[in-house]
Amino acid sequence: MAKLITLRTFDNYVHAHIVKSRLEAEGLACVLQNEHTIAMQWHIAEANGLIRLQVAECDKAMAEHVLEVIEQEALAVQSTIGFWDEEDIDQLDPNNRICIHCGSKNTRKEDYSKRPAMLRWLLQGFTSDKWHCFHCGADF
Repeated sequence: MAKLITLRTFDNYVHAHIVKSRLEAEGLACVLQNEHTIAMQWHIAEANGLIRLQVAECDKAMAEHVLEVIEQEALAVQSTIGFWDEEDIDQLDPNNRICIHCGSKNTRKEDYSKRPAMLRWLLQGFTSDKWHCFHCGADF
């Protein structure tokens, strides 16, 4: 049996399985160490060494290349302004404002309870609506 080396560690088993699936789709055999322990005892994940994605030592170079491609794809998607799948566009409220930071329409008006809003109005005067963008995480 080939010696296993750790390529990445994860504190979330969902992310670990996504990356593992991508490597397996490229024909690379890999295993997740500690996945069940961390999933059941997540509060001691750091003490157990997190979930370790491991491959055979002879597959390390190919696996690193695949992981680099995955990370570049993720960065490209994150930097795409207003990135949406076609089915997602239909679910958006047409009255949502467009984010001034990234151009996404995946926004929501922040609802505040009436009592603090009245107090805020009395102390500061009328304030404009606050919106939150779920694409870039900015408030505007």
